Amino acid sequence: MEISRSTRKIHRREKTAKAVIWGLSALTIFILFWIIGFILIRGFYSNKEVRYDFTGYTEETIPLDDQHGVIFVAHSKLRIKDITTEDLQTLYTSPIRELNTWGDFTGQDIYCKPAVYLEPSEFNSAVQKLLLGNSALDDWKSYTVKKNSSEEILEYVGNTPGGLGYIPAEDAYLIDKKVQIIPVRDMVLQVNPSVTDIVNNRSLQAVTMDQLNSILRGDVANWNQIDGPELPLVLGLSSSINLSEQLDGISHSVTAMDSRASMLSFLEHTPGALLMSRFGDIDTHDFELLSVDRIERGRNLTLAFILEKPAGGDAGGISYFIINTLILIILTLLFSTPVGVMAAIYLVEYAKQGPFVRILRMGTETLAGIPSIVFGLFGRIFFVKILGLGIGFLSSTLTVTLMILPTLVRTSEEALKAVPKNLREGSLAMGATRFQTIMRVVIPAASPGILTGIILAVGRVVGETAILLYTLGSGYDLVRNLSSPARVLSLHLYLLFSEAVSFDRAFATATVLIFMVLITNLLTKKLIRKQSVYS
Repeated sequence: MEISRSTRKIHRREKTAKAVIWGLSALTIFILFWIIGFILIRGFYSNKEVRYDFTGYTEETIPLDDQHGVIFVAHSKLRIKDITTEDLQTLYTSPIRELNTWGDFTGQDIYCKPAVYLEPSEFNSAVQKLLLGNSALDDWKSYTVKKNSSEEILEYVGNTPGGLGYIPAEDAYLIDKKVQIIPVRDMVLQVNPSVTDIVNNRSLQAVTMDQLNSILRGDVANWNQIDGPELPLVLGLSSSINLSEQLDGISHSVTAMDSRASMLSFLEHTPGALLMSRFGDIDTHDFELLSVDRIERGRNLTLAFILEKPAGGDAGGISYFIINTLILIILTLLFSTPVGVMAAIYLVEYAKQGPFVRILRMGTETLAGIPSIVFGLFGRIFFVKILGLGIGFLSSTLTVTLMILPTLVRTSEEALKAVPKNLREGSLAMGATRFQTIMRVVIPAASPGILTGIILAVGRVVGETAILLYTLGSGYDLVRNLSSPARVLSLHLYLLFSEAVSFDRAFATATVLIFMVLITNLLTKKLIRKQSVYS
């Protein structure tokens, strides 16, 4: 049978509509997975480019002179990959004991406890020159521990969390599993001023490690090959530097220098000069340092990050913030769920359906759409100021309760309305009272919808920041009472981003937050299915 033209036209429209619907659905799913996937990948793994004044080449033994080399050691549980000579100087000479921690280098809230040799010696004087420059021995701070031998330093470092020390290279055989060797980055790049001059509104400020490797191999003859000026590249190298472990080979055209005077002369009189030297060879103020960009990769979200207590934006973990978030959710639901469900029961089961109820419903819907920052301002003025509750957990919990109440009331009300009337009538016909009917028939039948409203409420509580910013505070401690200020995951995430403290930690916190919401939703849905079976 031949299909009519109008029928074919209808079929084409249906296919077109179906294709559009499928396309939009696929696009929505793709965007959702792309956003979540991006956050999770950044949360679990760190891959960033960091600019340093030091090259990325590391050495376990730093040469001090023709006779001595030094190895720096730390406690085995410190999560340190490498460190610069300048950072070592900071750890040994920091004037404020409370700020001298490993937090900036390992993310651990552990005080750095450096050890030095008590007795003066040629080796100790050379290390002192490396770490203190021209300062006197008296500049070793009072919290620096004095030891007499390599054995004593290794024993102290191995038994002291946060311990830091150094030993002669020839004593490396004494190192045991309680101590780790810290690879040190001691090489810097200095250039003739012509290299960093501004030309056509551009100036070369840094090179990447790949570009530096190419320079050392002799693959770069002119600075314009690496986005620099039109200038021949002349490479100089301190004679104390040995890159045999890092590179396959070094350009034969490199100029080797073994004195400070020759290095200064090379930099001063050679246009396009690039000198790789050790940090202490030349005063870094004599000539401009050329920074080096290197890619740093590693695990971002670790078990230690989840379990350790917080110590600041860039140190410690988030264990307290996770517990604070769970406490906030529990307290908010304890305050809001009974009130919200009872209000919905009154509006559906007891209230006379008239103008008053319609006004109540309109007000509830309006409150559900008000931005959370408005509730935050109200909570700050009413609970914190007028009632005098202060910034703390109670003020924030009450404010968040007011914010999610409209959502709970509306979702619970719709769930109660969806219960068939014949269930109510059957219960009443069996002799049950109205209250018994509501409690034993209506609420169990409506529980899946009510729990759905609770899921939405939990989602808003977990993701809230504006209210908490005004009412909760931002302390790093675990909540001990209702009046104490604290910090939860969402607020911690907001502050990490807004203050640019650590984007890696922000993504790791976001990943934990996503998993918390996911686990909460899965548990609630399981409970909904169980309630549906029972009802």
